[in-house]
Order: sequence, then structure tokens, then C-alpha cells
Amino acid sequence: MTTSNPISSPPSTAERLEADAALAGIAAAETLRGIEAAVVVLLGLLVCPPLAILAVVVVVPLLAIALVLGLIVAVVSAPYLLVHHFRGHGRHHLPLLSHRLRYAARAVVDLAPHRIVADARRCGSRR
Repeated sequence: MTTSNPISSPPSTAERLEADAALAGIAAAETLRGIEAAVVVLLGLLVCPPLAILAVVVVVPLLAIALVLGLIVAVVSAPYLLVHHFRGHGRHHLPLLSHRLRYAARAVVDLAPHRIVADARRCGSRR
């Protein structure tokens, strides 16, 4: 007895698209189911009073302490960093800073109302 091995043809494009669409549908359904579960768990944690009390009593003060300590460190370290920046790296930073400050000051003065009116009049007289 000989058994014949039927040769199966490769799936057509339509069959592949149907299979891919079925897989995408299953993935979307499972994703929505997971999101629903996460929402239910989150609502349960928000409604549960002991966890709300824990969050207010523990987490909020820790965040406040971290913010205050961060500000204190920034205020205390700023002078050191400025002195280190302007003295430690050489003398080329201070002239650059003064040049940029002069340039910024000139730009601010050029934005004064009397300067803008004078420039507008000059442009109007050229036409």
C-alpha cells in the first residue's frame, strides 16, 4: 500500500489576510480585557480607605521633604558651582559672558518704544 502525500498549496493572499485579521482581533480583545482589569484594580485601590490614608500620610510628606531638600541643595550648591565655573575653567568664560550680556542689553534697549517709533519713521521716510 502506498500512501500519497498530498501537496498543499501555499495560502493565498486573502487567506493570509484573514488569518492576520483574526490574530489582530484576538490581540485587540485581550488588550481591552487587560485594560479593563487594570481599571478595576485602580478603582479598587482608590476606593479603599486604608490605601488612601497610606498615600496621604506617607507619600505626600515624602514628596514634600524631597522637594524641600532638593531646593536646599540647589541654593547651597549654586554659589560653589558659579565660582567653580568662572574661576576654575580659565579666563575665557567671563569675557564671553560680558559680551553676551552687553548684546542682550542692547537688544532690550532697541525694543524700547521710542526706538521702535524712530526706526519706523526712518523706514517711512526712505520710501
